[in-house]
Amino acid sequence: MQDKSFKATTIVIPDVSNRLVLEAAFNNWAEETKPSSILHVHYYHDVESRVCGYQVVYEEPWMPYLSPEMPKEEEAAHMLV
Repeated sequence: MQDKSFKATTIVIPDVSNRLVLEAAFNNWAEETKPSSILHVHYYHDVESRVCGYQVVYEEPWMPYLSPEMPKEEEAAHMLV
């Protein structure tokens, strides 16, 4: 069965009120992260602290879990008489 893994991140541009700069930052994040799907994006603008950004909840790409190979134990040779 495939497990889903969700993460959240915040993309913030302080002291910039230009949404085009923020959209470029979001696109750069998406190209680097390559999420499987984006579940929710919330835009916020805090006027008092002069911060705007996106809060993003996304699904990570599915990667199969491969357990590390363990060396097989060698059995001692016994001589039958």
